[in-house]
Amino acid sequence: MKKLFLLLVAASSIVAMPGCTRVGPQGPQGPQGPQGNANVIGSDPFTVSLWTWSVSDNAYKATFSSSDITPAIVDRGIVQLFKNYGTTANPSWTPLPDVVNNTVTTFNFYDGGFDIYEYNANGTVPTTPPGASTFRLVVVASALREANPNTNWKDYNAVMAVLKKAADKNTISEY
Repeated sequence: MKKLFLLLVAASSIVAMPGCTRVGPQGPQGPQGPQGNANVIGSDPFTVSLWTWSVSDNAYKATFSSSDITPAIVDRGIVQLFKNYGTTANPSWTPLPDVVNNTVTTFNFYDGGFDIYEYNANGTVPTTPPGASTFRLVVVASALREANPNTNWKDYNAVMAVLKKAADKNTISEY
């Protein structure tokens, strides 16, 4: 019985051995996608609806996941969130944090996501939840930040100018 067991073990290890496959000739190269890298990632505008907010720590809070916010971004990059106070046709983007009429809008970010908060300037929860608000997330890798040391990353137009320059050089990835 012991010999049969050893024979089965030996046979199964031979079957499981990698590296004994035949490799055919390499096929033709497939079509190339758009060029780009992860230096800058700008989200399309997104709306946080009334129903997305929940109360947490004396504030209304909306939580989002983002695979673009990696440990490297958290350690050395930039994450900036802008809020639109204009319309869809004529946006007016303001960087967060921001205070308007006693309401503070701020955010934090971490590996894999970010949170948006709205609360009263005195630290209390507003009596009514925030209405629908539109935001835009911009994630900048340290390489692009270092390549543009004089950029005001809280100025939406300055950030968009860097994004355009990077897009023109095929060094931008947008979703």
